[in-house]
Amino acid sequence: MNNTKKPIEEFFLESLLKICLASILIVMAADLYFARFLVLRSVIVNSTVLFAITTAFYMHHLKYFRFAVLWIGFTITAAMFYQSIESDNITTSSMAVVMIVGFGYSVLVKGRLLYAVHGITLLGMVIVFSWLAIHPARYGKPDYSDIVIAGVTYGILYYVIAYSSWQLKKRYDEVISLLLGANHELIEKTHEIETQNEELIQTQENLYQLNNHLETIVEARTKEVTRQNEQLIRYAYTNAHHLRGPVARLLGLIQLTKIDSSLSLEFLCQKIEEQTIEIDQVIKGIGRELQV
Repeated sequence: MNNTKKPIEEFFLESLLKICLASILIVMAADLYFARFLVLRSVIVNSTVLFAITTAFYMHHLKYFRFAVLWIGFTITAAMFYQSIESDNITTSSMAVVMIVGFGYSVLVKGRLLYAVHGITLLGMVIVFSWLAIHPARYGKPDYSDIVIAGVTYGILYYVIAYSSWQLKKRYDEVISLLLGANHELIEKTHEIETQNEELIQTQENLYQLNNHLETIVEARTKEVTRQNEQLIRYAYTNAHHLRGPVARLLGLIQLTKIDSSLSLEFLCQKIEEQTIEIDQVIKGIGRELQV
């Protein structure tokens, strides 16, 4: 998995385990160089820490993140407490490792479990320094005041480091939560904009199809109007040329009867019939043209 896609806690745990593994190997090399590898206390502490780191790697690989954190934290803390008790003096290195464990807890653990592990660690420090204060002669110090002062100092340092790192991690989680919320809103708005764009594209497509349909309708109507205009022109032409002739001749016959009353009625009826037939033929022709 890409580190950029991992939660910060998993990335931090992997980094911490790698640093711890490198550190314990360096310590074991130093013990070997200074011929301290045969000291039982060193063998127990180094072996315990190395075992805790390797098993924590395996737990984390199996996706048991919380168990890996608790396992390596409690194991290393117990090893450091054992080293402090078995040592000939109050070792600052052991307490420094305990401070690092407290820092790791604040970054990797949340909720009630966080208070529990810090409480257990502080309780362990109280027990260790109480035991040291009860046996001051073991360290060449008949006065136990220095041990008590050291215990209080390390306890305060542990609290300051753990509380500070917890506040920073808490603020980091809040910022990440705000960013995730803003990112979620941005994604929703992006989806909304995409939906609106799709609707707009569909509307534009509908308008385009409607425009094409309107163009087809307008073109058809234009052709129809043009055809009707052509029919009207033909009708006007027919009316002006073909129909006006017979009508004019009928009018002429009427005027002729007014002028000459001696005209034969048979002649007039024949002429009127001829012009009427011609008018009928013209009207039928106009009807046929208008029906085209």
